[in-house]
Amino acid sequence: MINTLQLSPPVKKSHPANDWKRAGLVFSVAHDGEEYFPGYQFDAMYQPKPVISDILKALGPMTDSWEIAAWFHFPNGWISESQPSRDVAAPVAPKDALDRTDEVVAAARKMQGTYVA
Repeated sequence: MINTLQLSPPVKKSHPANDWKRAGLVFSVAHDGEEYFPGYQFDAMYQPKPVISDILKALGPMTDSWEIAAWFHFPNGWISESQPSRDVAAPVAPKDALDRTDEVVAAARKMQGTYVA
C-alpha cells in the first residue's frame, strides 16, 4: 500500500518500506503473515518522518516490534498535555505527540531498560 501512495511507485513491491526499515527509519509489525507499517510514521508524501528514526535510536535495541508499537500507542507519563477541565496534565501517547520532537525523543531515551512511563 505504501508503494501505491508514492509519487513514483517502485517496481519492486518490498521497496521502499523494507529499505527504510533496514535503515532504521521506520518499524513494522507482523500479523498473520503480513507486514504492517503504522501510518503515523509517514508524512503527507508517504516518506518517513525524521522523528521516527530519532525515536527508534533513542529506544535502543528492541527485539520485539510489537513492543515498539506498544510504546508509540500507550499514554506516556513523560509526555503530557494540560487538560482545560483539570488541574493536572494528562499523559499522551507518543504517536499523538510526534510534532514535539525533543519531548518524545527524551521520553524514548528514558524508556531504555524499563517497562513503565
